[in-house]
Amino acid sequence: MRAYTIWIFLALLVLVMSFLSPNFLTSQNFTTVLKNLAPTALLAFGLTLVFLGGGFDLSQGATLILSATLIASINPEGAIFFTLTVLLIFFIAFCIGSFNGYLIGMHRLNSFIVTLGTRSIVGGFVFIHAAGMVVSAAIQSPILEYIGLDRFLGIPVQTIIWVVIAVLCWFVVKYSPYARKIAVVGSSVRVGKFSGLKVEGLQMSTYVFNGLLAGLAGILIGCQTSHIAPALVWHYDFDAITACAVGGISLSGGKGTIIDTLSGVLLLGFINNSMIMIGVPYKWQLILKGLVLLMAIIADMQSKKSYA
Repeated sequence: MRAYTIWIFLALLVLVMSFLSPNFLTSQNFTTVLKNLAPTALLAFGLTLVFLGGGFDLSQGATLILSATLIASINPEGAIFFTLTVLLIFFIAFCIGSFNGYLIGMHRLNSFIVTLGTRSIVGGFVFIHAAGMVVSAAIQSPILEYIGLDRFLGIPVQTIIWVVIAVLCWFVVKYSPYARKIAVVGSSVRVGKFSGLKVEGLQMSTYVFNGLLAGLAGILIGCQTSHIAPALVWHYDFDAITACAVGGISLSGGKGTIIDTLSGVLLLGFINNSMIMIGVPYKWQLILKGLVLLMAIIADMQSKKSYA
């Protein structure tokens, strides 16, 4: 029911904005919105699995920024150098996710505190690497430019990438025994253990998966522009959490689908786009998004109470 409500609200938003802004209901605007959703969507898909397993991750934004600054500063030329750079970034993202997963899954530490600490550590390395400056490349390599700016069959490459990932994630969450095990653990760790599931390993794997998607999101951001300002791109993780909450993903675990997440991502993306098009100041955009997150959390709590 929650998902249907989000889709109806999205349709109403599109209808209202088509009257308020003549440039809203155009193919160019919709193409731009979908392309710009790539980082938020990837982070939200990764978070979906973490939330499904009963966890929380505040470090993915830092992983994203680290990946973006690395790809932009290395600016790899040629297919081989680009492949090696991407593998390096994925390895770093894998290590960050494994670190979180090991402490949370294997040692049962609080996920909020652990990932908050990881966020600070990784963020510190970002600013050390960037030396507090904007990371830039004088001339962006053709491969990065293609991924960040070009189109394939008329569709932005970045849109194709995140849509393909969305389909893969949807298939995994809906049909794989792995996702069903994650949901059992997220609903109750005790039930998971009594069922013979390897609870620690399952929870750890969700953070690894989330870290890898955060790394990919950072690569896409680094490809979009040759200039990365580390201090200015910390909002993606907040948007991803908000998208999951709005879409109906249970923040306490055990419940949620990729379609739910997708509905939240699209709604948040078009809300952001609408506020920009009608000239809402950035400070009020932040306030509105904060209110949207709080309302989504309250709705989640109320649904749990009614279910109980």
